[in-house]
Amino acid sequence: MATMDDIAADRLSLIVNTKLVPLFFQLLGHGFSVKVQTGTSVKELLCNQLGIHEDYLAQRIKTLFLNSKVVDDVNSAIVDKDATLALSGAMPGLVGAIMRSGGFYAPMRSQISHEKDTPTSQLKDGQVTLKLWNLVVKELGPTFLERGIWIETKECKSFIERHSDVLKAGCLSAELQGQPAEVDSLCKADWKTDLVFLQVKSEPAA
Repeated sequence: MATMDDIAADRLSLIVNTKLVPLFFQLLGHGFSVKVQTGTSVKELLCNQLGIHEDYLAQRIKTLFLNSKVVDDVNSAIVDKDATLALSGAMPGLVGAIMRSGGFYAPMRSQISHEKDTPTSQLKDGQVTLKLWNLVVKELGPTFLERGIWIETKECKSFIERHSDVLKAGCLSAELQGQPAEVDSLCKADWKTDLVFLQVKSEPAA
């Protein structure tokens, strides 16, 4: 998997009050980039590359979308370069039941189900877009934020501007390109690239 040093991106590191962490979940739900080995199965990517436990995948992630199609078999669905993978807990109602991966109603949605792929041995460095929704973003979101995510610079700037007052109140420290920064200065910062590598760590209130 690619590291920060392999990607041309501005680096923004925040330490925030623990209560502020859920504010960043909207970024995770909208979609963020991860650098991985593509050409592998959904299960291998999630468990072996991104560190999601197999039991969590089987028991907590009830719906998976690969390029907007429901994945019923995480072992056969292949994630290619620039794919979009969305992970969700159980969705409510009949719609949730129909969209559940491998569920009873799977035959009803054949047109929006991901077809079985032919496995490939050609693994390549690449990026995919990951989206975390509802229960999954609450449980896995803090780990991804602490590890670091790639998002578009314009999205990062817009997020900071929209939530500047809340961030000023709950941000304990910030560093841009390894240098101390204030939230106000981030809104006017001279960003160098189209991507930001954002890390959000948390500490409980004093």
